[in-house]
Amino acid sequence: MKKIIIVIILILVFIQNAQAIEEIVLEKEKSYFDYLSDVYYGKVENVENVSPILRVFSKDGYIFENSVINSIKLSFLYGSTLTYNQIDNGHKSLVHDFGIAEPSIKMNFNDNKSQFGFSYNFLRDFEGYDNGFTHRIVSLYISQNINENQSIVFGQGTRLPYLYNGSLSTYNQDFALKSQIGRTFGNVRSMGIRNIASYKYLDYDIGLYDSTRYMKDFGQGIDFSGNIVIKPFASIEDTLGTLSVGTGYNIGDYYNSYSLYSFFTKYQYKNFHFNAEYANADGYNGIYYSNSKADGYYFTLGYDFNPKIQLLGRYDYINPDKSIHGTDTREYTIGLTYKPFENMKLILNYVRSNKENSPDSNMIIFATRFII
Repeated sequence: MKKIIIVIILILVFIQNAQAIEEIVLEKEKSYFDYLSDVYYGKVENVENVSPILRVFSKDGYIFENSVINSIKLSFLYGSTLTYNQIDNGHKSLVHDFGIAEPSIKMNFNDNKSQFGFSYNFLRDFEGYDNGFTHRIVSLYISQNINENQSIVFGQGTRLPYLYNGSLSTYNQDFALKSQIGRTFGNVRSMGIRNIASYKYLDYDIGLYDSTRYMKDFGQGIDFSGNIVIKPFASIEDTLGTLSVGTGYNIGDYYNSYSLYSFFTKYQYKNFHFNAEYANADGYNGIYYSNSKADGYYFTLGYDFNPKIQLLGRYDYINPDKSIHGTDTREYTIGLTYKPFENMKLILNYVRSNKENSPDSNMIIFATRFII
């Protein structure tokens, strides 16, 4: 499926503007894949030479003149995962999951302050979510810029921000899988209103939401989610690197009450980077609700050999129900990420999982992420 999509895009681009592509490739000695990446990230200076079909996928999208709509940007995210799992009791499995086929559209209006966004993952499937249409809606929102630092978002936008790892987009996460606290406690979207701000030394993202996830069943309760992030090295990043320290909080009611708080830090200095996070929950409302008391944490080390190759390691712990002995799980992950070009990732992970009251397991995971 991935190859078919890429081939179709390349054929359209070549037919529409073969001469312009040829000149750029010859001048910069770039492949068609590099050219597509350069268009997506806005590195092609003269976008007028780019086919209109491809221009809507560029950084700023297709620009209109004398229209209510200033620009339209399209994108498409594809992701698949191949997992080999060997449990210590001898059971083996090989599973290929086409998990993401997600077209998106963003429209900027001519006031240069308002935006509409919609994206849909045709392949998402959650057990127990009866409405096959709504839970596949990734985002459906209208945003309004208050000033250059703040915006208000109405609707269902990015993932709820109370966990750093849980809120990462699929493409931006380092490993094939999110951390255990990220995928158990967080990694969800809900309808609501949020205020997002970014300043030199401080970021925050706070909002009120319906406590249902992915529009499962509205009206069961209200959810507050937010985080505050401090960037103490903002003025001296060239010398000391980039440091962020933050805390998140999630409280609400979904048939029953729940609350969760978290702390995280991330640091990057040249090619080295580190992040860690701790979460403690008195009930949690992830993709599935639980009234259990739980906690967990992880820390990650990474080193970039060059812009294309990254080596990673993670220790990951969770206790999803403190009232039951032996539910703890520890995961040890070693990962290698290769970026053939900027908007594509090939991820290879080895995961050793230790569980107290069940056999340990070994997983080898190969994941592909591609966005245009």
